[in-house]
Formats: sequence, C-alpha cells, structure tokens
Amino acid sequence: MIQAFHALFALIAQAIVKLHDYITGPVLGKNSGLSWALAIMLLTVIVRGLMYPLFVKQIKTQRTMSALQPKMAELKAKHKGDKETLNTEMMKLYKEHGANPLAGCLPMLLQMPIFISLFQVLKQLEPKLYGTGAEAHYDFPVKFGLTKATIKSLQSSKIFGAPIGAGFKSPAKLLEFLHASPGAVKIVAIVLIIAMTATTFITSKQMMGKNPSADPSQATQQKVLLYVMPLFLGVFGFQVAIGVLIYWTTTNVFSMVQQAVVMRHLGPVGSTPAAAAKPAKPAAKPAPNKRPATATPAASTANGAAAPADAPDGGARTPAAAGARRPNNRNTKRGKGQRRGGRR
Repeated sequence: MIQAFHALFALIAQAIVKLHDYITGPVLGKNSGLSWALAIMLLTVIVRGLMYPLFVKQIKTQRTMSALQPKMAELKAKHKGDKETLNTEMMKLYKEHGANPLAGCLPMLLQMPIFISLFQVLKQLEPKLYGTGAEAHYDFPVKFGLTKATIKSLQSSKIFGAPIGAGFKSPAKLLEFLHASPGAVKIVAIVLIIAMTATTFITSKQMMGKNPSADPSQATQQKVLLYVMPLFLGVFGFQVAIGVLIYWTTTNVFSMVQQAVVMRHLGPVGSTPAAAAKPAKPAAKPAPNKRPATATPAASTANGAAAPADAPDGGARTPAAAGARRPNNRNTKRGKGQRRGGRR
C-alpha cells in the first residue's frame, strides 16, 4: 500500500515538472512562481477533465436519489422493523431507476488521493533541517527522481513575494533560507485561504440549490455541511503550503463552472425519470360540517322552465320556477271579459 502511494507521489511530482518544463516554463520563465503555479493549475484541470464523465454520473445520481426520497420514506414506513425486506425493496427501487448511492461519492473519492499526493509531494519537497546546533542548516531533499535544482526552483519560486513551498505557519528559519518575507507569505496565504473557503461555500451552495433534498433530515445535514466544510478547510489552509491552496482553489473554480454547464444540460430537477416515483398527494377531505352539493332532477313546468323536484312538496322554489307557475292575471281578466260579453 505504501509503495503504491509512493508511486502516485512520484507520478504527481513528475507531472508537475513536465507541465512546467514544456508548457508554462518556456512562456513565463523557468524560475517564475507564476509558471509553477500555472503548472499546478493545469494539472488540476487535466485531472478534473478526466473525471468529467464521473462527475456527470454523480449529478444524475444525486438528482435521482433526491427524487426517490418520498418513495424511500414510504418503504421505510411500510417495512419498519424488517431490515432484510427493506434492503431488498430498496435495491429493487435503485435498480428500477438506475440509481447507485455510491456513484454520488465516487468523484470525491477518486479526487482525494490526488489531493493527498499533491499535499505530500509539496510537503516532502520542502527544505529540511539537517544537523544540530551551530551546524544546523536547511537544504533541499532529492526525491521522486527530481534533481535538486528542479526542487529548488519549485520550492523557492515566488508569487507576490511568497514561495510556492511556504505556508502561513512556516518557521522563520525556513523563510530566511527561501529569502522570503514573513509578511508577504502570510498575506498571500490568507488571500488564498479566503478564496479557497469562499469557492468551497459557493460550490456547495450551487449543488444544494440545483439538487434539493426532499428528506427534511438530509436537507438539515446539507445545510450544516454547507457552513462546516468551508470553516474546516479554512482552518486546514493555515497548515498547508501555498501550492496546495492554489490546487484546491483551482479545483473549486473548475467545479463551479462544470456544475453550471452540466446543470444547464440536464435541465430542471423535476425532469428526471425518478420524479415519477413520488407518491400522489391525497385528495383534500371536505369540511366536517359542510354537506356536499348534490344535483337534483329538474321538474318540467308548463312553459318549459325547470324547477327543483321538491318544489311540489312545499320546498323552496327558485324565482324562475315561481314565476313560471304564477298565472298571467292580465290574460285571466281578458278571458273573463270575453265570457261575459258572449253571454250578453
């Protein structure tokens, strides 16, 4: 296991050097801090680009799992106490909708070894203190198949006066050996820590906004992580070298752009096939003291107007029905007059 990690460390170190020697160095200068920083950033973009298909799979899985939350809650309530049956039904649900809970964590799991390797490479290539007492002195180690001149160029090249291999808590003797100002190192480190923390928060908020969880407990956990993770990384940033901060900030910015592109391509959350798995909302129950309205058959009147069926029994009639049954007094009087005239 240790040998495998050592091989990965050497691969990361060689990749940074090759990118610097053939791409960024010839343009910006071999000993320029910006050229080494761009080499680290370019390595980050390449690694994230290679993981792009896995990232798309992660987004799709997160959306599917979010849409399946109501159905999962229904299964948990139905099979409460029967863990074996619940697991079987859950697996059927995942298989039916093509969901894999582990796929949502896969890109992060694959990215962590790269992050750890880059951290270890920059850490192990830092100048070491050799000797004791008056003979104590700093020097650059020779590791990962790199020459001392290459390691010196990587570690001592500066960005705004701060060496790539220095950090916020670097000892004063180390900064003196690298010919660096403690104030410049701290300022650059703080700026990068703030950038890393802010981009982590924005990336997490962007993901939560596009993939909200239907489960209240999970939504609460997401909100906690939204604020805890950036703070944790902010504290961690004071312990690492500037090169690691450059890597982490770059990967956050890349994630923000990548998420925006993928989200726009996939469309809104409700368009996922798993959204159909949400149970229908029950129909609203009528008020307890309110009788439902029922249609009554209409009774025909002499002039064709409709009246309620209960009108002959003395029930309430509508004005139209009452008017239809009321005799025409004018016609009645005229009829009486005609009969009287006839008798005469």
